[in-house]
Amino acid sequence: MFQLRGVREGPLMRSFLRRVPAALLAVTLAAGLAACTDDESSNGGKSAVDLDATVVTTEGGALRGSSAAGYRSFLGVPFAAPPVGNLRWRPPQPAEKWSGERDATKPGAACTQGSSLVSGGESGKGSTIEDCLYLNVYTPTTGTARRTLPEAGRDGKLPVMVWIHGGSYTSGAGSDYGPGRLVTQGGAVVVTINYRLGALGFLALPELSREQELGSGTYGLLDQQAALRWVQKNVAEFGGDPKNVTLFGESAGAGSVCAQMIAPQAKGLFAKAIAESGCALRGPTQAKAEQTGTALAAKLGCRGAEVLTCLRGKSSAAIRSAATATSTSLTYAPSSGNPVQPTDIESAFAEGKFQNVPLLQGTNHDEGRLFILSLGLSGIGPALYPAAVRRATGPLADQILARYPLSKYGTPGDALGAIVTDSTFSCPALRTNQSAAKRTTVYAYEFNDPNAPLPKIGNYPLKAAHAAELPYLFEMERLGGLPQTAQQLSREMVAYWTSFAADGDPNVDGAPKWGTFSPGGSSMQALVPQGSTALPTDRFATEHNCDFWAKNPTVSLRS
Repeated sequence: MFQLRGVREGPLMRSFLRRVPAALLAVTLAAGLAACTDDESSNGGKSAVDLDATVVTTEGGALRGSSAAGYRSFLGVPFAAPPVGNLRWRPPQPAEKWSGERDATKPGAACTQGSSLVSGGESGKGSTIEDCLYLNVYTPTTGTARRTLPEAGRDGKLPVMVWIHGGSYTSGAGSDYGPGRLVTQGGAVVVTINYRLGALGFLALPELSREQELGSGTYGLLDQQAALRWVQKNVAEFGGDPKNVTLFGESAGAGSVCAQMIAPQAKGLFAKAIAESGCALRGPTQAKAEQTGTALAAKLGCRGAEVLTCLRGKSSAAIRSAATATSTSLTYAPSSGNPVQPTDIESAFAEGKFQNVPLLQGTNHDEGRLFILSLGLSGIGPALYPAAVRRATGPLADQILARYPLSKYGTPGDALGAIVTDSTFSCPALRTNQSAAKRTTVYAYEFNDPNAPLPKIGNYPLKAAHAAELPYLFEMERLGGLPQTAQQLSREMVAYWTSFAADGDPNVDGAPKWGTFSPGGSSMQALVPQGSTALPTDRFATEHNCDFWAKNPTVSLRS
C-alpha cells in the first residue's frame, strides 16, 4: 500500500507525485535514484545530517540517544529550567547547558499529577515532581528515511511533528506516546513534550497577574511555546526542517494546539496544526480562574501580602491534593482574557483572530461515552435519566430531553454519551472548522471505528469514544497492539497525518481522496475500517444535532 513501482512513498514525495505526469515521473525517479547512488559513493553513504548518529549536539550540549527498529530516539531532553522554588508560576526560563554527553536514553519525569487509569506509562502512577520540562525526539534512520523520503534523507529536511498530550490539562506525559509508525512509515521527525499541569500549570491569581507581564493562568501554554522555540533552534541537528513544523495534539492537547493558534506569543513557531477531539474546549475566564486561585490559596492557608511567598513554599503534593479536592473538569485549564489568550478559542476563530496555518481537525463518533463511563452514569436506569440531564444542564434540560429521547437512544448511557459528544466535541469542531475555513485551508474528519481497541469495562461498549483514534497513530502501552481489522485504517491515518505535515495536504496515492472543507458545507472525511470515505457535512450536523447546539454553544454535560 502507498507504493509506486516498488519504491515506498513519503509525505514530501507525495506532494511531488500528485503534480508530475507519469512519463516524466519515471525519468525523474530514475535520475534521482542514480544521483542518490552517486552521492552515497562519494560521501560514504552519509547524508548532510547523519540520520544514524546516536550523538547529536544541541545548543545545550551533546546528547547520546539510542537507535532501534528503524528510528533514533533522544529522550528526557531539557527545554527549560526546572520550574521550582522562585520559578514556580513564572514563565519558563532557559535550561542550563551541560558539558560532555548527556544520557538521552530515558524520558524525563512526568509533571505533578494524580494517578490515572487513562494515562499510560509512568504518568499513570501519579507524580509530585516539578522538574519535568523535558521533551523527546524521534527521527528515522538513514535507511528508513531513504525508503519514505528519498530526497529528504539527503538534505536533512524532514517534516517535524510536535505532539502535545491530552489528559484534561491535569495528567499525561509526552513519553506515554510511542510515535514509531509516524517516524518509520511517514518519515517525520516527531517531538513529544511535557508541560506543567493542574494548579502548577494553570493557576491564576490577581497577585500573579500583577507580578508578570503575561499575566497568570497559562504557564502550561508558555511551556509548550518554550518547547517549540527549542525545536526551532535545534531540530535541524536531528534532520528536521524548522520551517516545516506541525503542531498536533489530542483532547487537552488539541485545545492547546488551538490555544497556540490564537496566542500572540506563538506566532511563527509552527506552520500547520492538527487538532484531535478538543480544539474548542472552553476553560475558565480570567476572572473565574483568579477567583478559583484565591480560594485554593486560602485552602492552603496563604493570604495577604505574602500569599505568593506562602504558596511557593508549599510542597507540590500539598498543592496537588488541595487542587484535586476542589476542582471539576477544566477547573485548571488555560484561562482566557489575558495577554496569552485574549479571548476564548471559539470566539477568536469566529473573529478571525488566529494564525492562518493549514488546519486538520476532527472528532470521534462517540466521544462522550468515555466520560459517561468515568462518571459512573453508563448503567443508570431510565427513571434517573431526566434527573441526570437536569443536574448537568439546568434550564435547558427540557429542550435537551426532547431532542435526546430514550426512545431514540435505547439506554440512558447511550443518550448521555450522545449529549456529551454533540455538545462538547462534534458541534464545536464543526463551528471552528467553519470559521477557520473562511481564512485558511481546512481538512475535517470524523473517526468512526466502533470496534476501536479501548479497554472493555462492564457492559457499556465505548465504540469510537474519546481517545479511540490514538492507538491508530501511536504505540501505547496501556492499549497493546492493534487488531488486524484496524491495520488498514491505521496505515491510512498515518499516511494522512504525515502527508499533511509534509505539505499541508493529507492526500496520498493509495488512500481514499480527502477533500478540503469549506464554510458552505463541503464533505468531511469518515475514517472507518473498511476504507475512509467522504462524509457529507450536513449529515454530520444532523446526526449530532448541531442546529440545536449552535443556539446553545456553552451548554455541555461535564463533571
